[in-house]
Amino acid sequence: MQLVAIQQALAARSILATMPRVIESVGRSDFSSGLFDIARRFTGTEIVTAFVAAPDGEVHTLLAENHYNSGQPALDIARRYVARHWRADPANAIALDDGEEADCWGVRMKAGDIESSAYRSECYLSVGLSERFSLMQRREAGTLRLSIYRRRKESFSEAEIDNLVESAPLLMAALWRHYEVTKPMGGRGAAQDFHARLEKAAPGLSKRERDVCALVAAGLTSEGIALELGVGINTVLTYRKRAYARLGISSQNELMRILM
Repeated sequence: MQLVAIQQALAARSILATMPRVIESVGRSDFSSGLFDIARRFTGTEIVTAFVAAPDGEVHTLLAENHYNSGQPALDIARRYVARHWRADPANAIALDDGEEADCWGVRMKAGDIESSAYRSECYLSVGLSERFSLMQRREAGTLRLSIYRRRKESFSEAEIDNLVESAPLLMAALWRHYEVTKPMGGRGAAQDFHARLEKAAPGLSKRERDVCALVAAGLTSEGIALELGVGINTVLTYRKRAYARLGISSQNELMRILM
């Protein structure tokens, strides 16, 4: 009888071998940074983003991470992309209605493939990016796209693409699960409604405190609120703590009772 250490046998030579780390962090604040670290290790990427386009047309930024010395933060680029250039992205015009729901598609695109000069300039050239490889998958909840970028004048090798393709089913499954855990239960409309109610019920709160409380009530996690507002998680926690103190409460359930 021979006992083999599986972790040692895998030797973490591929993204697939490191996926247990990603899966274990689903729903936690370190999920995005952990996935980015793995992607950077195996592809040399500078930026990783993931979006879910819901059936109602809303686009949710699931993650946006970049290397510490990559210049402009990935979250800023992601917000600009969704607000100004989503419709100009050729990848978003690809219909994924054919085939099974479990099918995952890969799209490789260079900056030169983009017709919109504004999109190409603001989201590629001005931030030093040249190429993107995206994994895309459609489910009832919407279309998920994970994108991994390379710097200007660099290109993905075939081995790097093979690594991503091999890992695609597990990567997408982990991202879908993270989305299910962190997405707002009531959507953006619910958050706006809660914000309006807070203005009447708690006029003493600052706007940012109301923003955070409304998103808490809508079901976002601290990480989700940070992405939505473009601030750090510690900032979210500070605003929530201040708001709860002003309201004399200590939990989300007590917050909901004020809003009902």
